[in-house]
Amino acid sequence: MSIRKTRVFLLRVSFLPILFVVLFVRPSWGRGSSIAFWMELSGYVFLLGGLAMRIWSILYIGGRKSHKLVTDGPYSLCRNPLYVGTFLLAVGVGLCFENVVMLALVPALIIPVHVLVVLQEERHLEALFPEPFAAYKREVPRFWPRLAGYHSPKELTVPVRSIGRVLIDTIGILLLPEAEDFLELLHVQGILPVLWHFPS
Repeated sequence: MSIRKTRVFLLRVSFLPILFVVLFVRPSWGRGSSIAFWMELSGYVFLLGGLAMRIWSILYIGGRKSHKLVTDGPYSLCRNPLYVGTFLLAVGVGLCFENVVMLALVPALIIPVHVLVVLQEERHLEALFPEPFAAYKREVPRFWPRLAGYHSPKELTVPVRSIGRVLIDTIGILLLPEAEDFLELLHVQGILPVLWHFPS
């Protein structure tokens, strides 16, 4: 199984319990409560941070993966900025949906999946770029950004396909608050059952 297929398969499997919680578990506090306000506000901050990180990373790596070892821009801060962005997005979704259970599931499921995929990708890059990747691993951390090592060219050529991917990411994130409002409407109308309210 290719790295891409492995990543997609693992993410889909890990997404199923998270989707179940999103659909059938709701907080017991009211929509107008201070908890709801601060959770949703924090969620937007995480969403914007994750989206910015993903857009930035896609512009640098789009169309270059497996053809060139990208070490500039966000890839000079950490080796997997796309996955860091994805994690921030997942936390942001849990906060925007005011779903504490989802917030607990995200690190429990998303982190192990991404670590497995990253290890597989690293073996692939080691085979493609033995010496450059070994040097890159020594200088740049895997996930936690190291600001002191930042560098980037003055100009960047971006494939059209990458711009399309950025647009899809952006539209999807912007629609999340609307999806949460629609889901809440389904619960209020009794169309979608709530199997558990927390805290109970």
